[in-house]
Amino acid sequence: MYTDLFLALLNEKNARTHGILLSLLYCFCPAAAYWWLSGAIPELPFDPIWRALEDRASGGTLKDHLLRYGFENLIDEVRKYIDEVGKYRTQHNRILCPEISPFFPGGALDMNSRFGSQNAIENFGGDWRNLFGYVRTWAFLFQDWRSGMGIDAKANYTFCAEKVHMVLPTYRLPIQFDVWMWRTSIGHVTETKIGLLGWTSEQDQLRFALVSYCQPMGNQPWQNTPTVHVLDASTGESRPFERKFARKYLEGIVDCMAEQAIKGPYHPIHALNQSPRCKKCGFQKICFQENKIADYMLIKLCQIPDRSS
Repeated sequence: MYTDLFLALLNEKNARTHGILLSLLYCFCPAAAYWWLSGAIPELPFDPIWRALEDRASGGTLKDHLLRYGFENLIDEVRKYIDEVGKYRTQHNRILCPEISPFFPGGALDMNSRFGSQNAIENFGGDWRNLFGYVRTWAFLFQDWRSGMGIDAKANYTFCAEKVHMVLPTYRLPIQFDVWMWRTSIGHVTETKIGLLGWTSEQDQLRFALVSYCQPMGNQPWQNTPTVHVLDASTGESRPFERKFARKYLEGIVDCMAEQAIKGPYHPIHALNQSPRCKKCGFQKICFQENKIADYMLIKLCQIPDRSS
């Protein structure tokens, strides 16, 4: 869900110690901010949802892209999965995305089915379940989100990945940030909707607030100010972002979080809680080196004195 953040970190156009970048990273995880300021380079985590949206925006069919990745032996399994999800949704049409229920019988690959596609699976994050996450996003979630944003399937709309500028008055340079963008044209008027992956029940206030005040790249302002939507991969919902604080407080929040990122403390909260967030973090390998979590995180990051000597 935070691929956009790590793309911003890896974007050479963004200043490494930019306050907006540091505030976003510290909000994501204090330990991650420590590694970043120590000079570590994150690895971009594999996200099947992000990859599916990228490929959909680039053109071509689902089958075209699956063949490109080397999943030619699993095309029938993919068709079967799409049929199973479609039927299950029809049978349970009062439940949002019922295919994520433990009672859904599909979405599994036995060892025989995986044979011959291991290289493709390894290149897909090393987990065969990523294939179904990719297919589900392409075939179902994309349509769920589009419908939730009020964009008719027959409307004249375009979908793309696009960089925008995160800006604040006290920072001379902006931050480039990747977002998903839907544009619909009605006559000479273009309406823009921005989507960020997240959870409708736990909206990331800082990231979404900064994007809600973003500016387009280049010199042309928005024709109409975009609306920002939370794209929930679990429920398939797409809800407008609900800002919990006024714009006048945003700059102070960013400054405060950026200062914390520089000074610490760097509590490894997510690692100690075994949070799912760690699995999608670009610094995961650093944090979870064998026998290093205590040395690096409990002693250095939390600044606890080493009493072993």
